[in-house]
Amino acid sequence: MIVVDFQDHFVLIQQHDHAQLSGDIATNWNPRHFYGSPKRQDVLYAIYEHDRGWIDLDHTPFWNDAENAPYSFMEFPLRPKLTFYRKGVDEVQRYSPYAALLCSMHYCSFFASTSEPAAEQYMQEEKERQRLIREDLHLSTPQEDADLKFHFDLLQFCDNLSLYVCLNRPGVSKEEEISWYRQGFPQRFSHLDHQTIMARWLDTETIQLNPFPLQEGCTYGVKLKKVPKQAIKEKGLAEAYRQAGWELRHVRFTL
Repeated sequence: MIVVDFQDHFVLIQQHDHAQLSGDIATNWNPRHFYGSPKRQDVLYAIYEHDRGWIDLDHTPFWNDAENAPYSFMEFPLRPKLTFYRKGVDEVQRYSPYAALLCSMHYCSFFASTSEPAAEQYMQEEKERQRLIREDLHLSTPQEDADLKFHFDLLQFCDNLSLYVCLNRPGVSKEEEISWYRQGFPQRFSHLDHQTIMARWLDTETIQLNPFPLQEGCTYGVKLKKVPKQAIKEKGLAEAYRQAGWELRHVRFTL
């Protein structure tokens, strides 16, 4: 669950809904610069489904006593989170091994410098999964490696841009953004001369991207619930969440 704390309510966004926004962004990537295009559908599937392991976890949010807020994906306990990461990649792999390879790489990137034994074990298992998929798909040429790198960067960029939409308050100033993306996104793309892509809210529904990697004229949306804190106090989180209505946050990207 993505959780943003407002004065009198929490905004809650299910991870799988955030991933749908990621996939919509990837779908509108400039097609002239989508490298390894024969695998485009597998790549889009990976991006749309990269958080499907969270579907069951996010059905009913959990309360985090330490933070006095619902558990977000950042604080959620590691061991159950790893179990559902595996489950999600297993499900993706049944449809597309290449998509599972990308999702596995994505999750492993979270633990690149971990010393937690459970995460180290997870990394070993996923590295073996990746090795077997590469072997089965005969991915061995420099061009295939380059395409895979682009596809992985695209997944992570679309994930980051969607999180930028979800984690920030719409229309927030650059100085008040979450710190993760104030200096731009870490992914670099050759057709943009490896420049840092910077994002900035122009108003509550418009985000400027410079340089601009997408097709123009597209409007996006992400589902969310606004759960009043008073309702949580009176009914508990699960019931307050169940009773809260769905809303759609609209956003447009521009140069």
